[in-house]
Amino acid sequence: MRLLVGAVAVGLLLALLVYNLGQELTLYTDFRTAAAHPGQTYHIVAEWIDREKSAYDPAEDAFWFWAQDSTGWVARVRYPDPKPINFESAQKIVLIGQYRDSVFYAEKILMKCPSKYKEEQVSAER
Repeated sequence: MRLLVGAVAVGLLLALLVYNLGQELTLYTDFRTAAAHPGQTYHIVAEWIDREKSAYDPAEDAFWFWAQDSTGWVARVRYPDPKPINFESAQKIVLIGQYRDSVFYAEKILMKCPSKYKEEQVSAER
């Protein structure tokens, strides 16, 4: 009886682990692929463009901007928070979210500050 209970418990834990991993795994792709599969979460490496058309909307507590992926596809992006710190200095950004209704809804934005890595590169060359 104990063996059966233990086997069921291990089976449930493995099923839960596989389910959670499936929820966390997202694919790196471009805006075109994300637009073809609305509602699925993707990582998209992009650049911030049309800076003058970017705006924070306090009524919805959202930052709206335009981004271009590596294939040249341009998309409007909605981020549900104010503009991140160091956003202007980031050469590339990684947008994590879903494409719906002609807009990419970014849940997270990941950035690298280029000055940090340039300084490390200079000290490594010495």
